[in-house]
Amino acid sequence: MRAVEAAPGVWFVEGDAALGSSANRNFISNAGFIVTPDGVLVVDALGSPALATELLAEIRKVTPLPIRHVVLTHYHADHLYGLQVLKAAGANVIAHAAAREYLNSDAAQRRLESSRDELRPWIDAATRLVPADRWIEGDTDLRIGGTEIQIRHVGPAHTPEDVVVFIPQAGALFTGDLVFRGRIPYVGQADSGKWIASLERVLALNARVMLPGHGPDGRDVARFGPPTAQGWAVKTSVGVTVAVGGPGSAQ
Repeated sequence: MRAVEAAPGVWFVEGDAALGSSANRNFISNAGFIVTPDGVLVVDALGSPALATELLAEIRKVTPLPIRHVVLTHYHADHLYGLQVLKAAGANVIAHAAAREYLNSDAAQRRLESSRDELRPWIDAATRLVPADRWIEGDTDLRIGGTEIQIRHVGPAHTPEDVVVFIPQAGALFTGDLVFRGRIPYVGQADSGKWIASLERVLALNARVMLPGHGPDGRDVARFGPPTAQGWAVKTSVGVTVAVGGPGSAQ
């Protein structure tokens, strides 16, 4: 794992373009962090506690400032299972309230039990599902050390609880799994029509740097034109499944 500075004060780590396995430690999704004068906000928690520990080590290479918050873009296993490590490091967990239904469901527990078998030793009996400390109901703005951070609810799309995180002064946008690059999206809970509508809203933010939930960073976002959701979806591979409502690869 290696964090790269995608925009001033905005850092990004990229997971493998693969399905989760013991061999890759479930490192199949992306995460990132925003460094402000008053502390750090992390976006997503990666797919195992060990990976979140490595992410903390990458943060410590950049700054000794405290971890203030972690925003979970959605409650899927490859973004969630490292959350307990970030919470133990002092982070306040923020997520959209629409995730509570899944988090408290038998399906979430079954997935965790399955992961303990399929992803051992990285997911084990000590790995747990962590609820948010702050459940948001809609769009929310934070200001940390003078840095404005906008959390925008864009679900239902990939999931009902999808949020994106935009840092206006850096022009950087964490899209969560609204955008996959270089792989076919997982569409198990997706609302394909609303996914395209959500991309329209994301495009309206006029981000200069796009940081997807899967695949390489979009510091080349300008070449993604035409500036329409349908066009951007095709460019990012979302359109491969969203536009036709077909099956995607499992996460």
